[in-house]
Amino acid sequence: MYNNKKFLTAGFATAITLSLCLPNSVNAANEEESKPVTQKELKTLAKKEIDNKSQVQEVLKQLPGNPNIKESYKQFEVTNDYKDNLGFSHYTLKPKVDQYTVEDKEVKVHTNKNNEVQLVNGDVNTEKVTYTNKQSLTKEQAVEKAFSSIGKKESEVKNAPGQKIVNKNELVVNADEKKLIYNIELIYLEPTSARWEIKVDAETGKVLSKKNIIEHIEGSGVGVNGDTKRPLNLTEVSNGYGLQDETHNGTIYTYDGNGSAYNSTLMTDRDRNFNDEHQAAGVDAHYNASKVYDYFLSEHNRDSFDGNGAPIKSVVHYKRNLNNAYWNGQMMLYGDGDGRQFTSLSGADDIVAHELTHAVTGHSAGLVYQYQPGALNESMSDIFGYFVDPEDWLMGEDVYTPGVEGDGLRSLSNPEQYDQPSHMRDYQDLPNTEDGDFGGVHINSGIPNKAGYLTISKLGVEKSEQIYYRALTEYLSSNSSFQDAKAALRQSAEDLYGSNSAEVQAVVNAWNSVGV
Repeated sequence: MYNNKKFLTAGFATAITLSLCLPNSVNAANEEESKPVTQKELKTLAKKEIDNKSQVQEVLKQLPGNPNIKESYKQFEVTNDYKDNLGFSHYTLKPKVDQYTVEDKEVKVHTNKNNEVQLVNGDVNTEKVTYTNKQSLTKEQAVEKAFSSIGKKESEVKNAPGQKIVNKNELVVNADEKKLIYNIELIYLEPTSARWEIKVDAETGKVLSKKNIIEHIEGSGVGVNGDTKRPLNLTEVSNGYGLQDETHNGTIYTYDGNGSAYNSTLMTDRDRNFNDEHQAAGVDAHYNASKVYDYFLSEHNRDSFDGNGAPIKSVVHYKRNLNNAYWNGQMMLYGDGDGRQFTSLSGADDIVAHELTHAVTGHSAGLVYQYQPGALNESMSDIFGYFVDPEDWLMGEDVYTPGVEGDGLRSLSNPEQYDQPSHMRDYQDLPNTEDGDFGGVHINSGIPNKAGYLTISKLGVEKSEQIYYRALTEYLSSNSSFQDAKAALRQSAEDLYGSNSAEVQAVVNAWNSVGV
C-alpha cells in the first residue's frame, strides 16, 4: 500500500508548472487526481538554488501543499547524488530513524545546471517515521525464519558457484508497518529458480511479507533461425575456445546449463566455429548479450547494466523444455522451450534486451515488482526491447510458436491483441499475489506500452529512447506510478528539448491518450 505521492515541477519564472498526484493506492485506476500545485505556489521554490547536499533538506521543508513533510523533512538524508551529462544534479534522500534507514520511503530532488530546483518526486508527503518494536533477532535467526516461511532450509537450495544465496540481509525500518524489520533477499537455482523478497519482524520473527519476484518473460517467437552470427567474441581456454567476451569492461560469459544451472560450464568449441545444434542457444545468448551491452554503451553511455562494467552471465539449456527466460538478480537463465509454444528463448534479441533492462532498472529506478511500479518495470523492459529490435511492434516474435509467422508474446501497438489493456478504463485491479500477477504487472503493462508506442510513432526511436532512458535512470523512483512515469517522461523531454517543445507535447499527448 502506498501513501500520497506527488511530482512537483519547479521551473524558470516563465514556465507553466503543474503537479500530478498519485492516488492513495497505486493499483486503483479511477482515483481522482488531487488539486494541482500552481506556479504561484511554487514561485519561491522555483528560485531556490542548491549547490551542496546540506541545502537539499531545506527544499523539502518548503514544498507547498505537503504538510506532513514539514514535520518529517529533518529525517531525510541524502543517500546518493550525482551530476548527469546535461549538467543537471540529482539527489536521492531517504529517511533515517536512529541509525536505521527507512526502506520504503524515498524522495528525489532534481536541479538544472544553474542549480535551480526543477522537479521533486517520490514520497513527498511522508509523515514523520517511527517504529514501535525493538531488535531481538540476530541476522542469522532472521534468515532461519525466512527459509522456514518458504518451507525450505538453506542447506536444501543451491546457487551457482561463487554466487550468494542470502543476497541481502538488512536491518531497516518499514514506515508502513512502523517496525524494525530484516529485509532479506534469497536467490537460488535449485531445486527451482527463485528470488524471494522476505520481510521479518526484528523483534517477534513474524514474516510480514514474502514474494518470489523472479523477473521473467514467458517466451515468444519463431525460433533460433540458423542465421550466422559474427563476430562472436571468444576467449581461448584449455580445451579450445569459450563463449567469454572480454572486449567490454564487463566480461560476457555464456554457460551451458545442461538442464540445470548449478552445474553449468562455460560453453566451448575446439575450432572457434560453434556450429553444433546444441550450441545454437549459446551462440544467440552470447551474441545478443553483446548487442544489448553495445546498445546501452553507444546510445546512453551506460557501461553494462550497473553502469560500472559489471559482468553479464547467461546460462542456456536451463531446465528441460522450459518455456521461460529470467533475470534472477545475478544472471540470465534461458529455457529451451518445448518446441511448440517456444523454441530456445535466447534466440530473440528483444527478449535478451527485455531481461537485461530489468537489470538496468534494478540498478537505477529500482521499480518494485508489484502493481503500477511493477507494470512500469515490465513496460520499460518491453520498450527497450523494441529500441534494440525496432523491426516491428511485437515482443519475442523470433522465438514464439515456431513455424507460425506474425505473432508474438505482446504488442506495443495493439496490447488488446494479447489480452492486455491499452487504456486506464480497462485497468485490472488484481491482488498482490503470484496468482494475481503481483497486481497485474504483466497485464497492466499494456497501458504504458501503448503510451510508449504513441510516443515513438510521433518522435521516432532516436528521440524517444533518450527521453525514456533519462526518465528511467534519473527521475523514476521505486514506487513510481503511471502518473509519475508521465511526469518523469515529460520532465526528461523538457530537459532535452525545451519546455515548449513538440517533444514534450508528444509525451503528454501519448499519456493523455491512454487515460493517464
